[in-house]
Amino acid sequence: MGILFAIAVGGAVGSLLRYLLSKFLQDKFGIGFPLGTLTVNLIGSFLIGFFFSYLVEKLSASSEVRGFFITGLTGGFTTLSTFTYESFSLIVNGEYAKFFLYFFITNFVGIFLTFLGYNLGRLL
Repeated sequence: MGILFAIAVGGAVGSLLRYLLSKFLQDKFGIGFPLGTLTVNLIGSFLIGFFFSYLVEKLSASSEVRGFFITGLTGGFTTLSTFTYESFSLIVNGEYAKFFLYFFITNFVGIFLTFLGYNLGRLL
């Protein structure tokens, strides 16, 4: 039961962090572009790569620690369903340039940041 608790707590923390950061960015920069969701997805991409290499490969952390950080915290922090909704909204509203920019950055920069985080975790 320890792993389930660790994932639940990590998910709660990640969800709160996602909400606070996303809200802060949207309040500061407006809602014309989904900057909050983009930012949390990019940070989450980096963190999941880092946590995997550092906690799993380097430290051989317990399943509870891995569950808290990888499944819980990072899973709660990232927002794929919000990403798909916001992408759909940009398309429906005819904002194709914003859609392609958002899609490209989220996917390609996100994968690059996962790679970067993974390699940083391996170096530590």
